[in-house]
Amino acid sequence: MSKMNHDVAVRRVPAARRAALAALRAAAVALPVALAMPAKAAPVVLLNDSFNTENGAVGSAEYSGFANWSAANVDLLAPGYFFSLCQAAGGSTPCLDMEGSGNGSLTTLTAFARPAGPVSIQFDLAGDQRGRGNNTVSVSLVSTLGTVLFNEVFSLAANAAFSTITRSFDLLAPASARLGFLSGGPADSMGLLLDNVILTQGGTGTGGNPGGNPGPVPVPEPGSLGLLMVSLAGMAGLARRRRS
Repeated sequence: MSKMNHDVAVRRVPAARRAALAALRAAAVALPVALAMPAKAAPVVLLNDSFNTENGAVGSAEYSGFANWSAANVDLLAPGYFFSLCQAAGGSTPCLDMEGSGNGSLTTLTAFARPAGPVSIQFDLAGDQRGRGNNTVSVSLVSTLGTVLFNEVFSLAANAAFSTITRSFDLLAPASARLGFLSGGPADSMGLLLDNVILTQGGTGTGGNPGGNPGPVPVPEPGSLGLLMVSLAGMAGLARRRRS
């Protein structure tokens, strides 16, 4: 080997060593970050109710025989009882009128026992379709101990078509809770229309979890493992060159 080639080879070793060390440092930084990322819980659907099987799909005033709900002053709109209101709002039958002879209420029979973490409430809401105004629906998630975990009041114009509303938030502590809908405004038997209620645990919530327990440590992402493997391969190659 000529002196020039020998000098080039000598210079290559430190350069390779620097590259391998740089890759190893990058992996040392990236891998703990990946390990520290909170695990993403798979969403679990706790309730999915379209009211399609209620009362044999036959409409009824102030219906109280719901499979999943305790109800008062809520009309089941389906063939035989004002079912066209659901269709006028751009939906399908059955749907619910949240005012029977007065302001109505709807509360799940089940108190859902859930751990801390993200929760999502989704439902379709429409105006009364009869020219009335100032109607509201309050949506809440209340623990069996009476703690209000979520509450929001919704108001729509009388002619508003069905729209899907979703609210996501974090339970800061484990709780058993019931989902509820409460009508407000003039008690004139013409309330907002409700359909397709879904309650989900997991997925992506909003807000933080101060004081909560950290989630389980996930398996490192493939990218982080790949970076570590490249670094280790570089170090192995450097060791072979040093021996030769």
